[in-house]
Amino acid sequence: MHLLSEPDVSRILRNLTPEQCHILLDALSEALVTVSSETTKPEPERLIHQPLRTTITTKDQNLSLFMPVSNTASTGIKIVTASQREGIIGVINIFSPEGRLLGLLSAAEVTAFRTALATMTLFTRCTSVAKTHILIFGSGRQAEWHARLALLLVPKLIQRITFINRGRRRLEELERDVIAELRASHPNIVFATLVREGSDDAEYEARLRAEVASCDVIFSCTPSTEPNFPYGYLSSTATSAPKQRFISLIGSYKPHMREVDAETILSGGGEIYVDSREACLEESGELIQAQVRGEQLIEIGELFWRLGKSEPIAVPEGCNVVFKCVGMGIMDLVIGKKLLDIGVEQGLGVDVDGF
Repeated sequence: MHLLSEPDVSRILRNLTPEQCHILLDALSEALVTVSSETTKPEPERLIHQPLRTTITTKDQNLSLFMPVSNTASTGIKIVTASQREGIIGVINIFSPEGRLLGLLSAAEVTAFRTALATMTLFTRCTSVAKTHILIFGSGRQAEWHARLALLLVPKLIQRITFINRGRRRLEELERDVIAELRASHPNIVFATLVREGSDDAEYEARLRAEVASCDVIFSCTPSTEPNFPYGYLSSTATSAPKQRFISLIGSYKPHMREVDAETILSGGGEIYVDSREACLEESGELIQAQVRGEQLIEIGELFWRLGKSEPIAVPEGCNVVFKCVGMGIMDLVIGKKLLDIGVEQGLGVDVDGF
């Protein structure tokens, strides 16, 4: 059995080459294709099994979530506990098909990385959409990994990345721990920030409107209960039609949450890309509050199945690309197993006998 701590996982991910990242991207895309292609198969014939997650809340109000998954080649379970004293702690357990424990790795970094990577499976194939100015809402690991992966996968297309957050402290921490490093490693790219807390309301809204109007890409990574911006801000002027954009929404995961308004969620010509149709209809507040129907949703696994491995995605004129992702266990399993293998190859982590 191999153990990868949080620092080990972080070291692997922050030193990925573009080639390694593309291998992970392809592995995740293939897993999503398999999930979507098996929806009509009887359960015993499927390669991928993802039972519903189970939760336990103890008398002390410590909440644990258990998320099992198997792709036949491996079996895994992610266990995440939100405790009153320690905050959120998680671990991904990966087993052989016969039940032998192959490894354990810390879940926090993997979860942020694999969610951002899911966005990139679609983002990198929308070749007709400009990627000059990227706007990122949020200041946590999800926001960080969307920036890092975009810079790793399409660095020559990006000229500016703007991070926007409601709270000042978290954004200042991101500035110190992440953005400063990105500035040093990408001197030709402008990195900007905008914070709502402590700012003059009129000044903040004016700057927000200008940033939204000028951007080509929006990565929204916030557990927001109200839209981060109104649809009208997507227009560069009061009279012009919104330009074509890539918009991903990965932060909201409960019916009362929403990162954008109904007009924005429907700005893809009535079509919305999702990781899981069933899960998004149940969990995504944006879709629920906009009364989106299942036939309006396109699973990216279905899309990649139709298009093949490398064909770009056609985007109708005047339409945005809108992607909603709530996450699936298969993402943790596929990426977790790959990272365990990389850790072994690079001599990172610890081997433990007797399992």
